[in-house]
Amino acid sequence: MKLGIRKLEYIDSARIYDYSTLPPGSSLDVSDFIHTGYAFTELPFTPETGDLEETWLDDDGGQHSNVTFNGAIRRNKDTYKSILQRLVGRKCVWKLTLISGKEYIIGSKEYVPKFTYGEGVSGLSSSEFNMTIELDSVHGLLVNEPS
Repeated sequence: MKLGIRKLEYIDSARIYDYSTLPPGSSLDVSDFIHTGYAFTELPFTPETGDLEETWLDDDGGQHSNVTFNGAIRRNKDTYKSILQRLVGRKCVWKLTLISGKEYIIGSKEYVPKFTYGEGVSGLSSSEFNMTIELDSVHGLLVNEPS
């Protein structure tokens, strides 16, 4: 679903406390779970290019969520490509901010999303990278509600 995403941020999962025991679809103030002195880092996301899907599945292991986020990153060979390369394989939690101001959290210390990126975006200028965040977890997307 297209949500009008305006900002994409990440933080190393080692910099947060565990909240993976929250029930599915919970709300939280993620800042309460960040270690002192750390904060989310904004990625140069191309606003309104994001597509977010969440599917709940039942199997022998119980109910779990598959979350997939696809979007575009502004392309600058000297700056952004090295950032994207460092994010591949890194354990991060992601925060998406919608144009409306609503925020979603993808991942936790226990359930770490997979980040990948590619060199081109179909239908967009060659100055952008495509990227994907995928998560399989028991808590699914969480809503961030700062106090």
